[in-house]
Amino acid sequence: MDIFVSFEFDKDRDLRDSFYEQAKLQTQHRIRNCSLREAYPTEEWKREAREAIRGCDVVIVLIGEDTHNAPGVRTEVDMARSFGKPTLQVRPKKRPYAGVAGVEDPIPWRWKQINRRLDEI
Repeated sequence: MDIFVSFEFDKDRDLRDSFYEQAKLQTQHRIRNCSLREAYPTEEWKREAREAIRGCDVVIVLIGEDTHNAPGVRTEVDMARSFGKPTLQVRPKKRPYAGVAGVEDPIPWRWKQINRRLDEI
């Protein structure tokens, strides 16, 4: 299973980096680093995001403090929806951040729960 990870580019690279490092040890699922090298919203960014999301099986949104307001995350979620990709949200432990509206309820950043949800998909 290939997984695209969506996050607030300007504020949550630390979450992204931590997620990828942990994934190497904690999951059997293939979590590809499809992170784009620029922030939203150039046309090139949209094209690259569309291709990456189209090629994945699942989209995971990493919830940071302002993720729910990030236009790039919203665009990625909308793209995932247009391709019929399951999309889930992962909230870091002990951080009561708001998730992205219209995506299934956040699950805690605990690998047992993340893997269980991915296995269900």
